[in-house]
Amino acid sequence: MRPVKHLVVVAGEESGDLHAASFIRELKLKYPELEISGIGGRHMQTAGVELISDLARFGVTGISEVFRHFKVIKAAFQKIKTHLATNKPDLLILVDYPGFNLRLAKFAKEKLGIRILYYISPQIWAWKAGRIHTIRKYIDHMAVILPFEKKIYEDAGVPVSYVGHPLVTHMPCSQDKAKSREQLGLPKAKRLIALLPGSRTHEIERHMPVLISTLHSLNQAFSDLHFTIPIAGTISPAVIKAYFKDTATDAYTLIQGQAPKVAACSDYVIVASGTASLECALLAKPMCIIYKASWLTYLLASQLIKVKYLGLCNLLKDKMLVPELLQYDCNSKELTGVMTELLSNEVFSAHMHRQLSQVKNSLSIHEADCTIAALIERTALLG
Repeated sequence: MRPVKHLVVVAGEESGDLHAASFIRELKLKYPELEISGIGGRHMQTAGVELISDLARFGVTGISEVFRHFKVIKAAFQKIKTHLATNKPDLLILVDYPGFNLRLAKFAKEKLGIRILYYISPQIWAWKAGRIHTIRKYIDHMAVILPFEKKIYEDAGVPVSYVGHPLVTHMPCSQDKAKSREQLGLPKAKRLIALLPGSRTHEIERHMPVLISTLHSLNQAFSDLHFTIPIAGTISPAVIKAYFKDTATDAYTLIQGQAPKVAACSDYVIVASGTASLECALLAKPMCIIYKASWLTYLLASQLIKVKYLGLCNLLKDKMLVPELLQYDCNSKELTGVMTELLSNEVFSAHMHRQLSQVKNSLSIHEADCTIAALIERTALLG
């Protein structure tokens, strides 16, 4: 009888947890006996992973956030090191989360000689380009999700496969907007603005005051608006509700999860930079991207970041398809101005929609070498 294979998967954020759960379900369907353990969140656990630690609920990014959760991160790192040493897996799959995962790769390769596949490349084309040396030294295979990343690794001598972007390969079928609104309890006759403040606690703390103030300003200027916030699974609904305690208007609806469905049935979106902004771009929703970091994170990032844009849709097309309000520009006055232009100027809104419609083509025009599940299957010799 062939011995049961064991994989360890490490994903430290909500998006990584979600993407990992997708390929885990696919692998489990084909290989029910496959043992998978690791670090992740509720999505991976539901998919059948034995969780060693749950880091996804913390969603740590930036210097100050690392300090805030340092003890939790350190404990998780020690636990996964012990787990790897005790239960040496056939393959270690690292999903995004480079600050944690590249350190783990060094330990796993140097101390244990474990085979390592990295899924969702660190954004070395944007900042910390020196990470390519660490990757070349410790990673056996890199699975990239953006087409232009493949050449970067090929030129550096790193084995690489383009596996397609999970948001494209797992895009839900288009749904009837009116029916979706009815299912979500949202008004059909209003112009709907989805507010996506992020999935991390520090993002909520910095973005929600700006969004609430903007909501009031827009609601006073336009009588046909309704706002909705899909609350990320990493955030307590009570936290979001607290921001509305002094709100006089009832022109808003809070929804638990279902962000893709909420965005799809909305007319406009205000979204924190990250995976969600690309998801909204793939839906071709007229939108504004916002982001506000701690002053320390911003200070360091402004010195290190090499790209012109933060939004992935702008990066992919190398031009400003949608406005970005970052750091000091991320305030109610600026955001109200951008959204007023979108709401008042149909030509501007329609042009943005057409431009965003090209983003999906930029990702899907390049044929993937294989799926991430197939690459894992081949790398771990599951067949």
